[in-house]
Amino acid sequence: MKTYQSGTKETKKNFFKRHKYAIALIVSVLVVATVIVLSVVFTLPEKVPVSNGDVVVDPPNSDVVTGPVITNPMKNATVGMEYYDDKLVKWETLDLWQWHPAVDFVGSGDVYAIMDGKVLDVEKTTIDGNVVTIEHADGYVSIYKSLGSDIAVKKGDTVKSGDKIGTSSTSMMSELNTGDHMHFELKQNGKYVNPSALLDIDSDK
Repeated sequence: MKTYQSGTKETKKNFFKRHKYAIALIVSVLVVATVIVLSVVFTLPEKVPVSNGDVVVDPPNSDVVTGPVITNPMKNATVGMEYYDDKLVKWETLDLWQWHPAVDFVGSGDVYAIMDGKVLDVEKTTIDGNVVTIEHADGYVSIYKSLGSDIAVKKGDTVKSGDKIGTSSTSMMSELNTGDHMHFELKQNGKYVNPSALLDIDSDK
């Protein structure tokens, strides 16, 4: 029995000697794997469920970005002369051919701010009539001409999309033959842009 036990111990000792590098490698791999698994587990973001009665739902995504609220400057108005920046059109009142960097909303009614913004200026001119200019986000500036004398805002006011700023009229002498209307211009970063790119304008209204 002593000889057998001695032989067994010697065999085990020789086995570990012969495979010590393989055993060390296996142990190292296991240690590294354990460290990686623990790192992943402890760095996962915590997700706290929100209880809604008997239903458990994830919290709402607070990173959702919504665009600005846009309102047409007049309701139930007819689109008269459209935006032309690439050709000359005849201005009937002046009997002149020139470009028309605006959209004319023809009809009597209230005029509204198209987006949230700040009133840059309120003017009373001979050629353009009563004019309100509003600054908006993203470099936009909206200009409302041919307004009546009952302007509802003043320079420096903050307005929301859809706030009333005045009414349409015939105060714009250069478009007097158009009748009651509001001459609407839109700029972005100082350059005229077609309002139909931003507004829901139907020429058939």
